[in-house]
Amino acid sequence: MNKEEEREDILKDLFNRMPREEVPADFRQEVMQQIYAESVRIKKRNERFGLLSVIAASLLILALAAASIIYLGLPEIEWTSLPSIPFYLYIGALALLLLLGDYKLRESYKKKHSRL
Repeated sequence: MNKEEEREDILKDLFNRMPREEVPADFRQEVMQQIYAESVRIKKRNERFGLLSVIAASLLILALAAASIIYLGLPEIEWTSLPSIPFYLYIGALALLLLLGDYKLRESYKKKHSRL
C-alpha cells in the first residue's frame, strides 16, 4: 500500500508541475468534425466490404453452377427447340430493370433521410 501511495504522490506532483494550457475555442467543433469524418470513413469501408462480399458470393455461385454443369455432363440444349427463350430473356431483363430501379430509389431515399 505504501508504494502505491508514493506512486500516486509522484504522479500528482508531476501533474502539478505541468504548465496549464487553455483549450482552443473551436476545440469541440474540431473534435466533432474528426468524429464525423471517422464515422463516414468507417461507413464507406463497410459499404465497400459488403459490395465485395456480394460480388465474391455471386462469382462463387456462378463458378459452382458452371462446374456442376461441366461435371454432370448435361446434354446439349438445342436453342432452336426452345421457342420460349425470348420470353424468358424479356422477363429476366425486366427483373434486372426493376432491381436497378429499386437500388437507385433506396439510394436516393437514404441520401434524403440521412441528412435530417
